[in-house]
Amino acid sequence: METCDLGTITITGKATPVRSSSVSLPEAVAWFAGERHSHRPRCLSPVLLATSSVLSERLAHAKRQRLKQFVPGLAATSGDGLDRQRSLLAMDWLVRVHTPAWLRLVPSLNLAAACLAEGAPVLRVAEAAELIEAPLAAVRRASWGPWTSAPWHDHGISGADVSAAVSRALSALAADAAVAATLDIAGTFLPACGRMRLAIEQAVLIAACSHPWSSDSTTLDDHIAAVVAPTAHLLEDAVIELFSRLVDATPPADEGWLATHPADAARSAGPV
Repeated sequence: METCDLGTITITGKATPVRSSSVSLPEAVAWFAGERHSHRPRCLSPVLLATSSVLSERLAHAKRQRLKQFVPGLAATSGDGLDRQRSLLAMDWLVRVHTPAWLRLVPSLNLAAACLAEGAPVLRVAEAAELIEAPLAAVRRASWGPWTSAPWHDHGISGADVSAAVSRALSALAADAAVAATLDIAGTFLPACGRMRLAIEQAVLIAACSHPWSSDSTTLDDHIAAVVAPTAHLLEDAVIELFSRLVDATPPADEGWLATHPADAARSAGPV
């Protein structure tokens, strides 16, 4: 069997039928480990398989190639006993990085975002479920005014149409790989994860209400995409960093996921 040369292969977004210089990330792992061509290599942990599949599919080509560096570490993770730690690490990232990033789209939610981001590591599913309730309530309080004056009301677009557009936009993002990474705790974490998603969708809806929009030149999906794009771009780099830590289940350093506490920045900005 030909040796896998990581310097010459290209990582694709989807599985390939045969081994060539272009393979998916799991297929590259199988090749590196000396396994037959497969998108589900035996040497790769279930959590990392789920995460790598979503991540490589949704990243743009250039960023996807950055994943090649993780192939050697991925190739011996099956049965290493670390999948639960990986899923808890992903849960912590979803609570303290992912959700606050979307809440910050709405200035009045900066402190709600900071309360999540500046907290201690979230190590239990019950704790994650409890922490999301206050931000979700804050989002609901903030949504009434913007929603009643939303720009699409005059164009016959229903709330269901807008919600569906937001859901489509968020479901296409690379950061959703972190949700896939919670596979090992999915049975208990799914309800809390759903409520996080609800808070995020409502924050995006509020931001979309305030974002200038002309239905004559921009479709609803393009309008939502423009609102989502800056945060989505920032989270791509963040989720790649998360992935690097999931490989050997290494938590972030003492300062947590972020170098500075966002609550300090929110307070220094004055009242919201």
